[in-house]
Amino acid sequence: MDKNKVAVVGSINIDMVFSLPRLPATGETVSGASFAAHPGGKGANQAVAAARLGAPTAMIGCVGDDLWGQFLLGGLQGEGIDCAHVSRVPGASGCAGILVDAGGDNIIAVATGANALLSPGRVEGAGDVIAQSRVLMAQLEIPLQTVTTALKLAKGAGVITILDPAPARALAPEVLALADYLTPNALEASSLTGIDVHCWNTAAQAARQLRKQGANTVLVTMGKLGAFFSSPAGEVRIAAPRVAAVDATAAGDAFNGALAAALVQGVQPDIAADIAAAAGALAAAKAGAQPSLPTLAQLGQAVSLPW
Repeated sequence: MDKNKVAVVGSINIDMVFSLPRLPATGETVSGASFAAHPGGKGANQAVAAARLGAPTAMIGCVGDDLWGQFLLGGLQGEGIDCAHVSRVPGASGCAGILVDAGGDNIIAVATGANALLSPGRVEGAGDVIAQSRVLMAQLEIPLQTVTTALKLAKGAGVITILDPAPARALAPEVLALADYLTPNALEASSLTGIDVHCWNTAAQAARQLRKQGANTVLVTMGKLGAFFSSPAGEVRIAAPRVAAVDATAAGDAFNGALAAALVQGVQPDIAADIAAAAGALAAAKAGAQPSLPTLAQLGQAVSLPW
């Protein structure tokens, strides 16, 4: 197996997407929606994002033995992703209900399903795949102990680690210390630090605090503004291309997948962050999760790629 690979340990979901004129208030019904079902899950989305940008990618996860499980597995395989360590387990596949308004803002509810059965033991069984990769990506839609196991295996093998702390939950300093790159959005950075992240200055404060807590490099994604990059080598504001936002559902996943794909190619971290911000913007300009993730050709039209 080539050492030029991304390994992803994470969730695989079916996304049930309702496009609405506006998001409903508590107890309110908003009609006039269109509906579509797409493959999703933060783990699977990030795997597809990296694969579409030319990075050989392996997925480690679980789907159910229902009809959605076969659909989701087939979708990953259709993207050229190595699914040797995607297990089919008894029960329902993970499912996300996504409401998207006319401006592209969304609210999401997730039923964990088969993702809850992605155990540390399953990840240890894929240890060779992780060790033979250059970058590992993980998120928090699977058990935290499993995430920690994956990060430890990667660090022990000298593999670059990217942790997307979404959905936000408390993380101990020893977990943060396993992240070479921590990629919270503004809400997640706020949750992790207690700082109200709403501008560049507060993003900088949160990033510095997270680095003090153990993370090596922190990229706080700021939606249409771009991202704040904080590393031992310095800090910089990363601007995102201007786009007409349609659906921000997978913008963060596009960001992470592009970051991983660039790092696999040996791109310098701050340049990799520029590329990631452009990928996130392109994803926000299209509806759906995986359908919105840009190809290498599409990303190359928005930003200069060194590969």
